Amino acid sequence: MRVFESLNCIVCKKPFARVANQRRSPRHLYCGLAMCNECFEQEKTLEQEKRNHQCGDSDCFYSENFAYFLIDVLSQKSALVFTPMGYLLVKPFKIPECQICLDEYSNQIEAKKSFALGCGHIICTECYLKTRQKSSVDSSLYEIKCPTCTETYDMYAAVNKQKDRFHDFLNELPEMTRQMEAMMNAARNVKDECSCNECRKKGIVDEMFYCGECGFEICGACAYKKHRPHGAIPLLEKQANQMLMELQQESRNVIKTYKDLVPELHKGLLEGIDIFETELLSKEETLKGAPNFADLQEKHKSFTKIKSNFELSAENYLPHLRRFDGEVKQLIQTLNETPDA
Repeated sequence: MRVFESLNCIVCKKPFARVANQRRSPRHLYCGLAMCNECFEQEKTLEQEKRNHQCGDSDCFYSENFAYFLIDVLSQKSALVFTPMGYLLVKPFKIPECQICLDEYSNQIEAKKSFALGCGHIICTECYLKTRQKSSVDSSLYEIKCPTCTETYDMYAAVNKQKDRFHDFLNELPEMTRQMEAMMNAARNVKDECSCNECRKKGIVDEMFYCGECGFEICGACAYKKHRPHGAIPLLEKQANQMLMELQQESRNVIKTYKDLVPELHKGLLEGIDIFETELLSKEETLKGAPNFADLQEKHKSFTKIKSNFELSAENYLPHLRRFDGEVKQLIQTLNETPDA
């Protein structure tokens, strides 16, 4: 089963996180590709010839912004399911719209191809050409104001060379949609009625049998007359075993996804908290060098506010964690109350 390659890091091949400021958050490279935040920070410290990413562009690591256009794609959680191998399409995907003209992006229409800005957001090529202005500093550059974050950036004029990973995502989408539809059709084709492979008589699953030696689904009469020595079993038993195997495999995959994801996210969170603690304590040391009491009070007030903001963020996050814990326990209780037969 295929997953979206465009939503995986080009270096470590692991799927991107759905939010910014995480180890696996997507970073946009100047060449148009994307890698996770962790690989980006590691790669940019290396000499160019020692990097895993070799595209020939020396400015690839110039940008400090996340690929917010990929994060917007990943926000459609009901359509894109996370797996350890990558994102799988399970529901129809709504193609994002340009924030200026509100038209959907398209790789088939040149004017509606996405155009990545320096901030990590995108607009369509047509709106870029209409809203850009000549740079007052460099005649080879154009100024463009992002409609999402309102920042202004200098961009080169060569639109036909401007690519981004969203192009790759749209190119993959038709094949992934066909895969999704095939999965949905397979699920719909499970019927409670079938016909005997011997006499062609139709019957419901509950009354049919399965001959493992011949691979036949047969009615009761044919099971008795022609397949009794083969040890035919009720077709319901065969269907139950097959559905059980598929269901348990799906359950393992879903649970494994979050068993892998939660520690990874928490690891990144704890690393961030450790960095925050180190930085805060270091900055608070500047109180000792205050030139006067007014400056001392101002610094104290500033760091107290930062600490309070951290505490507020933590308090806003913890209820979600507690609710998740409570809901898992409730599901366990529901399973315990479900009769075995």
